[in-house]
Amino acid sequence: MAFFKNFIVVVILVGILTRIALYLFSRKLKKDMAVFLAFFTVSVIILPIVSLTLGFDIAVSEYVVALVIWLLFDLMRIKKDIKKKKK
Repeated sequence: MAFFKNFIVVVILVGILTRIALYLFSRKLKKDMAVFLAFFTVSVIILPIVSLTLGFDIAVSEYVVALVIWLLFDLMRIKKDIKKKKK
């Protein structure tokens, strides 16, 4: 049960960081490029810190999964917005 509590906190933390990065990058770049850039920026910042403090296994099992979940969420949201604009 503790794993799921930690995972929920990690998803929220990664979500906040990717939202901030996405906001900053989307002001200058197209949305699809901003999503990937936000994903890689947050990954480069978070993963070394978590690996050194909590361990590599936690970084891979929780943080990478949360990053991929937010990346997929953002990509699906962009595709949905593109379909709306075409109509």
